[in-house]
Amino acid sequence: MIKFFRQIRHNLMETPPERTDSVRARGKTSRYFKYAIGEIVLVVIGILIALQINNWNQDRLNQIEKKELLSKLHIEFKANKKTLSKNREAENRAMSAGIALMELIGASEEELSKHNLDSLLFESFPSNELAFANNAVNNIVQNGRLNLFQDELIDELLNQWNSISAIRKARIEKLDSWNNVQFLPFLLPYISLKEMDSNANYRWTGTSKVKPNYYPLFQRIEFENLLDNSLWLHQNIIERLDETEALIDNIIQTTNPKNYD
Repeated sequence: MIKFFRQIRHNLMETPPERTDSVRARGKTSRYFKYAIGEIVLVVIGILIALQINNWNQDRLNQIEKKELLSKLHIEFKANKKTLSKNREAENRAMSAGIALMELIGASEEELSKHNLDSLLFESFPSNELAFANNAVNNIVQNGRLNLFQDELIDELLNQWNSISAIRKARIEKLDSWNNVQFLPFLLPYISLKEMDSNANYRWTGTSKVKPNYYPLFQRIEFENLLDNSLWLHQNIIERLDETEALIDNIIQTTNPKNYD
């Protein structure tokens, strides 16, 4: 391409034969003018070609980086799905234990003696820690690489992920606060934490020398109300987990390597 333009410029510079001095002078000026224009055209064309090559190369590098980030997101959210499944199991056990306790409120001592109340109470207070892997998401956001997915579905999904994470965290913190500030302090005069925690086989646990009497607890309307609110908070968390799982499935599908091979 450059050779072609240089040949045009050379042809413009050639002097026709048998011209007068004045004509020859005007011809030189014309040739210099054409030469200057030719040089400018060549420079502009060179710049445009260089820019086009640079843009093409940058697009190629961006596509490579985007595929790498999508692959990392895919792996990370498949691990997050397993984490969520384990947390859901714990929440479901807590709900089942809480419902079983609710059904025993108002029961006789004989009926209460048929159940392992320590185990039910222990299961009703699950560990609500939900530590999702967020390295890939954080790196994308912190390094300003969300622009690689601009106007794409994954951009919207990652924004949804950040939003739902904040909501889910607030729900879990609310349940933790309720249990620690309201529920557990109410239970302390009636239960033995030592016997409850023996379900986890902690070294300091075992049979309490001061055997608790659960019967009065199960005759209190306050216990029923506190338990009811605890179950409601667990239900809120489970609903957030449902939304989170649907979003995780969508992200896994969107980042599937088969979609961008």
